Amino acid sequence: MSSTVPFWIAFIATVLLLVMALFTGFTRKRKVHLWLGPLTIVSLAFAIWFTEQLMRHYTFPADELAIHLVFAKAGGLMAIPVVVTGIWLWRSERARKWHRVMVFLWLASVVTATGTGLWMFSLGTAKII
Repeated sequence: MSSTVPFWIAFIATVLLLVMALFTGFTRKRKVHLWLGPLTIVSLAFAIWFTEQLMRHYTFPADELAIHLVFAKAGGLMAIPVVVTGIWLWRSERARKWHRVMVFLWLASVVTATGTGLWMFSLGTAKII
């Protein structure tokens, strides 16, 4: 049985970085935000990778897994316009509105993916190896 500790460390780190990135973005602490935003995306990638490792050791109901994957894939894909509009904002103040919209859409998909992931995990059963 694989340990869940790496997943939970990556998950908690991602949540903390996300909160700090949102705070620094809204308070326009640009220098710190330019570090925290990308670190949040990298941390999310690690959390996803550890989730994939963990999923190999569990069986999940197919319908719940399908529902979760819609939001998880949306969360992953929505990171792209967040990064693109963030780079645009770095170069032009005109991008602020678009970046904010992309962040809110990304945040909605990531929060929903987290909720459905926890729900799905609560219904999973460990594989006997």
